[in-house]
Amino acid sequence: MKKNIVLVATLDTKGPESLYVKKLIEKKGHNVISIDMGTGARGELLYPPEYPREEVVKAVGSSMEEIDSLGKTGQENRIIDIMAEGTIRICNELYDLGKMQGIISLGGVMGTSLGTRVMRAFPFGLPKVMLSTLASGDVRRYVGTKDIVMLPSIADIAGLNRITETILTQAAGTVVGMVSMDKVKGSKRPLIGITTLGGTTACALQAKKQLESKGYEVVIFHATGMGGRAMEEMIEQDLIQAVFDLSPNEVVDHIFQGWGDAGPMRLVEAGKKGIPLLLAPGNIDHIMYSSLESIPERFKHQYVHVHGPGINVLRTKKNEMIEVAKFMADKLNNATGKVAVIFPRKGLSVLDKVDKEFDDIEANYAWLDTMKQCLKPGIEVREVDAHAIDISFGDVGAEMLYKMMEGS
Repeated sequence: MKKNIVLVATLDTKGPESLYVKKLIEKKGHNVISIDMGTGARGELLYPPEYPREEVVKAVGSSMEEIDSLGKTGQENRIIDIMAEGTIRICNELYDLGKMQGIISLGGVMGTSLGTRVMRAFPFGLPKVMLSTLASGDVRRYVGTKDIVMLPSIADIAGLNRITETILTQAAGTVVGMVSMDKVKGSKRPLIGITTLGGTTACALQAKKQLESKGYEVVIFHATGMGGRAMEEMIEQDLIQAVFDLSPNEVVDHIFQGWGDAGPMRLVEAGKKGIPLLLAPGNIDHIMYSSLESIPERFKHQYVHVHGPGINVLRTKKNEMIEVAKFMADKLNNATGKVAVIFPRKGLSVLDKVDKEFDDIEANYAWLDTMKQCLKPGIEVREVDAHAIDISFGDVGAEMLYKMMEGS
């Protein structure tokens, strides 16, 4: 079936490459809708797009005269805002009318910023392909929580040659392949979100197994920053009906500026929506930093466990655990639905099994005692004679959450 694929690019700088991709997609039997996000200041149009730049800026009440003026005064960020928001409005209209089954973009620094900003405005499941000169680095700021496929261009996207034509062909093939696949059939079963990190995975999988046996569907999120953000967004979109927050370590990284910071909305959406939330302190016994230089001054004196390249881990001591507990208790106290806490007495992460510096029972119980002191009456806190990495802990957690859901 013929599909509509939107191609967004700065056509004054990426005209030949965009036209090359457009022809490849059309050759495969699909329709291409081109949207020009360029200013026109760096080249002439090679082909007429369905949505020229004049229509893009008009969509947000601007004009090319304003764009020219901003360019002369070096206000590139404002130009990006106008072009991106105008393109998003046009794409939203196409999407709402069922005229957009996929989106592709190509570019360097500005093109990647523009293209991925547009893509992030659309929901999970819509094919999104970004061919970029930046794709081999840290792309979190471009991908965010969305299912954007980033392809490294290898060479600069500046003209056609055997190298660029190869990667342009692969990019076109990627989006064509994605739109050609049948949609996944939806499920009517309630969806439960579980967070995990490293050593707690076996526990998470056991909880998943138990909950699925009771008729629920389960999705597991890797708690590395973007995983938690994605879960919170899906809760906000009413895609998730309950949460077992086994590894809320992203909250720790948020408080102490760690690598896995998921932002201030972590532990918020479930409470706002009033869905059942079971919280465990899995993996909160450490803070992750991407480099030794990024460790805050207050922690410079502490022992560092090097877990792998770019993963430097510090133990959260008693004072930090108390601070984390107060933060988490405040989030749970503001919840409008059922919330509960489950605590593993034997340890919080695999690190206390492999590195004695992380085996700090006093700090663990400082978190538990503070939670008990700060939580509102009526919020259950259950202690389990198990470790957070044990499958038996997953069994108990699954049973607790099941009862919370059945009673809500």
